[in-house]
Amino acid sequence: MFATADSRSEWHGLRPVTTHAVQVLLEQLQNSEASEQSIIDAYLYAKRLLAESTQALLCAGLPERYEPFHEMRSNLREELKRRYGHRIDAKYLTVPYGSRVHEQLFTVLAQRLGEPVTADYLRVVTADSVHAERRTRELRELGLRVESKKINSGDVYVLYSLELDFDLVPAIIKNNIRTKGPGPGTKELLAELGY
Repeated sequence: MFATADSRSEWHGLRPVTTHAVQVLLEQLQNSEASEQSIIDAYLYAKRLLAESTQALLCAGLPERYEPFHEMRSNLREELKRRYGHRIDAKYLTVPYGSRVHEQLFTVLAQRLGEPVTADYLRVVTADSVHAERRTRELRELGLRVESKKINSGDVYVLYSLELDFDLVPAIIKNNIRTKGPGPGTKELLAELGY
């Protein structure tokens, strides 16, 4: 199932106001008497609207729920339970990085499996937030083979497989314990894992 009618209508609602903002910026740039401040203000307004409208456009084409993302998280949750469920409290067995942004970034990468996706394109998902790259790298911490590299002096990310590397499971447990605080059995488990 693809995105809701709301996300499509958001794109259609933003399109005319974004067009107007770009036209205002163009007018400011072409006006030899425009002040620096008026050009900067027009640019910042157009930049924000361009980021919001292109985000809406891209996200309108993404599924509302991407099953491979949820299956991957479910498999990881089961592995955490299998390895450590008998030793520590369930609150430490949670799978991090399950936000809608993580799902959307995963979806974009998975739809282009094995192909480079520019960091700029991924930032469209987050309306030009630099956090898009951090959220993409967090997917690697789940055991996904996401690699970053430079192509033509630009950063790209490639998801090579939907298979998880369960060797990273101990690090997830360590981070969960660090984040949620120690509890029964956690100190011994961390020592056993070498942390």
